[in-house]
Amino acid sequence: MNEEFLARFLLLATLASMKSAAPPLIAAALIGFIVALFQGVTQIQDQSLPITLKILLVGMIFLFFGAALAKPIVTLADEAFRIFPTASR
Repeated sequence: MNEEFLARFLLLATLASMKSAAPPLIAAALIGFIVALFQGVTQIQDQSLPITLKILLVGMIFLFFGAALAKPIVTLADEAFRIFPTASR
């Protein structure tokens, strides 16, 4: 196993994790901004409102799109197990 191979595999792992984590993180950031804007306009100072909405939204995203979000990680794991015998020599 040389450095080029390891660097390529680490790049693939980074990209797969970013593809899986980006949609829920972006959605949580957007809902946080919208709730903060709403709270600023209406002067509601409830601390649990943004957290509750973020948890519900991210849960719904995982419920409906969990398989699509896990596909890059599963593909990477499959490739890792496939190349393990040749990489460990």
